[in-house]
Amino acid sequence: MSIQGVVNMKKCIVLISVAITAAFLLFTGYISNAKELQHDANAAKRLEIIRNKLVNLPEMKFADSKKYYEESLKELTTLIEKYPGTEEELKARLYAGNIHIFMNNFDEAIKCFDFILNSEINNALKANTLFFKIKALIGKGDTKKAKDVVAELRLIEPLAAESFTNELGNILRIGMDAPMFNTADINGKPVDLAKYKGNIAVLVFWATWCEPCLQEFPNVKKMYDKFKDRGVQVIGISLDDDIGDLTGFVKQEEISWPQIYDGKRWNGAIPSLYHVQNLPKLFVLDRENKIRYIGSDTEDVSRVVTTLLSESKEVPLFR
Repeated sequence: MSIQGVVNMKKCIVLISVAITAAFLLFTGYISNAKELQHDANAAKRLEIIRNKLVNLPEMKFADSKKYYEESLKELTTLIEKYPGTEEELKARLYAGNIHIFMNNFDEAIKCFDFILNSEINNALKANTLFFKIKALIGKGDTKKAKDVVAELRLIEPLAAESFTNELGNILRIGMDAPMFNTADINGKPVDLAKYKGNIAVLVFWATWCEPCLQEFPNVKKMYDKFKDRGVQVIGISLDDDIGDLTGFVKQEEISWPQIYDGKRWNGAIPSLYHVQNLPKLFVLDRENKIRYIGSDTEDVSRVVTTLLSESKEVPLFR
């Protein structure tokens, strides 16, 4: 596995809902449950030697580890050719795919992962393979296909899909122009983002079915009350399924800032425009409609807004 792959796996311990200490140990455990696969003891022994070498590479210098990755890739290719149709072949292809990611051979990595996905496998192995296929697609720069695969992964392992929030959810970067939209809120009043230029805007993506959103809501309300008379506009974009849930909550909590709703959840026009993949998600736009914050922490939002109101050029950037 590539150095970056190991690092990312350690950061995303929630991947398949079990604790892991090394990615290849995880793979071995899951692949052993693959459906209807033959097992070859000699191949398994050789693969274990390769695996042990690979999991120790992150502690090596880049130049040295690259040489070992290249050697391991040759050994894995030989193993794949010698033991087709075995459990070890799929393990070897998964290892090889991750080596290709490390070496920036993303098309080759995707070929390895697609072979596994086209085999008869269980959901655990499928989730692992989809995870690394997404990594390869992101590395290749094909974010559209990566998001499609994330959607497929979300059906099996939602937590694993969430781990791509930073890489795909933040496709919009701080300092970029905010995507414009012109729509109506739930009361039929127009909401044209372009007309907010000259003011600071805070976009709040949320839903009444989202527990973290409800937990954060009191802080959002405090933030609104704090800044509402200082040229700061809060706009809610709801990913609710039922408009009745939204309108009931708005009435109950006496929410006075506009709420936009189209009933399409993640596939809604504005969530798609802003590449929203987890909730809550907040964006702060400055007076020029440039993005100055992307995240979910209202305290960070308040700090950014306060700095923008002071018209200081030293705006703290948070993600």
